[in-house]
Amino acid sequence: MRPSVTVRIEPADEGPSEEADAGPSPAKKANKSLGSFFKTKDKTTASNPSLHLQQSIEAELNSYLLAPSIDSEADQLAWWKVHQISFPLLSKLARKYLCIPATSSPSERVFSTSGNVVTCHRSCLKPAMVNMLVFLAKNL
Repeated sequence: MRPSVTVRIEPADEGPSEEADAGPSPAKKANKSLGSFFKTKDKTTASNPSLHLQQSIEAELNSYLLAPSIDSEADQLAWWKVHQISFPLLSKLARKYLCIPATSSPSERVFSTSGNVVTCHRSCLKPAMVNMLVFLAKNL
């Protein structure tokens, strides 16, 4: 079963602007949309390149939605690797968002450190002091 996805496609920038000399503003850098991942550097089409890009994205999304669903127990990254040729733009997104490691090691280490800081002899420490001591223990 696929979750419903809403994709907003934004046209690529036509050329450099006056703001390009000063560098990208932090607001523009932080507000990346899903459509920005579909931008390609190939602008060889003489007519409207953003129209061609939009058509290719729509065709890829339609073919993905018509493809049979994969098993929820199957390896998602392996499926996208096999189907990378069929869905090149979507596979980029899948690699970006499916590669998050499912591990709790860093949080387990912090809890272990806090267990070493708060002992029977130091049980009267206030939470703010415990936070500071754990921060210092993990960052020194």
